[in-house]
Amino acid sequence: MTLRVGSHPDNLSLFILRHRGELETQAVSHGWQVEWMDYQHGADSAAYLASHQLDIVGTGTTSPLYAQAKGLDVAYLGASPVSNANCALLVMKESHLQVPQQIKGTRIACIRGSVTDRFLAQQLLQNGLTLKDITLVDLSGSESPRALREGRVDLWAAIDPWLSAARDAKMVRMLGQVDEFIANRTLFWCRKSWRERYPRQARLALSVLAENDRWIATHPLQAAELIHQHLAGSISVESWFTALRRRSWGILPVSTELLAEQQRQADDLVAAGFLNNSLIINSARQGLQA
Repeated sequence: MTLRVGSHPDNLSLFILRHRGELETQAVSHGWQVEWMDYQHGADSAAYLASHQLDIVGTGTTSPLYAQAKGLDVAYLGASPVSNANCALLVMKESHLQVPQQIKGTRIACIRGSVTDRFLAQQLLQNGLTLKDITLVDLSGSESPRALREGRVDLWAAIDPWLSAARDAKMVRMLGQVDEFIANRTLFWCRKSWRERYPRQARLALSVLAENDRWIATHPLQAAELIHQHLAGSISVESWFTALRRRSWGILPVSTELLAEQQRQADDLVAAGFLNNSLIINSARQGLQA
């Protein structure tokens, strides 16, 4: 049996695990193989699941909602603890934009399918706007600051570690910031049919992910060096080290609290125009104990 897992820079738990090789070691002891797929954007995860190219992916909390809205039989396996959703709307210091109410008609760089979607939905709803009132430009965290400097976008919905690096550069100012209402997590998920067919493999992957997160928490410098080594054009080791130390690491079982968070997020995304149809998030998508 081959366990196919996705790795991309937007999910550091899986990205680090992919380059440590620990999942392969554990799988061999069970007579299984591991096949990694490396790709750049977490938003592509659902398509790889739907086409059966991957069995397990890790993303932010919005991607599985988009996948479910498109008809994928999404099932949650586990989640990270809630961490600070360090996200902000940035503009260049000389920009004419002064308050969030002025975002109508602007071009905003973001990482689609990440916490930035929920953040932007919140910003729009607070100002009586919807997605139709802005233009989103899907760019990676490393591409966005250049686009902002060159004027190809008006604002940047920035998240860490790129947010902290941009603030340190002191060329930008903040137009709006995420509030505590947004519960920022990483989710590990799969097709419901796959989880039901291979529960042992799902449990193994969660167990190894949990141990990997414990390693990251106790070895943040080594983890930062590993990311910098394998991520071309990455920010400095020091910036990664700072970002890793700020995060809450660990893998938790799926809970009713998480499902309620997902339902609230789905409702916000529908209201702001990110999703076209309402979703029901229920216990049928309950995951496995890590």
